[in-house]
Amino acid sequence: MRALLVILVAALALALAACGESPEDQAREEGERAGEAVRALYDAETPEAAQIAVDELVAVREDLSDDVREHVQDEVGVQTESLQTASEALQSGDRAELQSAIQDVRAQADSFTSQGNSIANEFWRGFEEGYDDD
Repeated sequence: MRALLVILVAALALALAACGESPEDQAREEGERAGEAVRALYDAETPEAAQIAVDELVAVREDLSDDVREHVQDEVGVQTESLQTASEALQSGDRAELQSAIQDVRAQADSFTSQGNSIANEFWRGFEEGYDDD
C-alpha cells in the first residue's frame, strides 16, 4: 500500500511538472508580443500610435526572460541598423521609410527561424506570427 502511494505521488509530481511552460513556449509567446509591437509600429498612422508601439517594444525588450534574451541577442544585434533607420524615419515623420525599415526587420526575422537553437527558432516564429496576424 505504501509503495502504491509513493508511486501515485511521484506520478502526480511528474504530471504537474509537465504542465509547466517550456522555454520554447515562452520564447514563442515573447516573440509574438514583439512581432505584434513591430506590426503596430508599421501600421501607425499618427505619431501617438507610433509612440505607443515604440513603448510596447521597449516593454517587450525589458520583459524578455533571461533564457530568451540569451538566445536572441545576436539576431537582435543584427537588426540594430534597420531599427535605427526606423527610429530616424519615425522622428522625421517619413512613414514610407519607417515602413521600409520595418519590412527589413520582418524579413530578417524570417531568416532567423532556421537556426540550430530551438529557443531562438521559436522566438522568431512567434515574431512572425505576431507580425503577420491581421
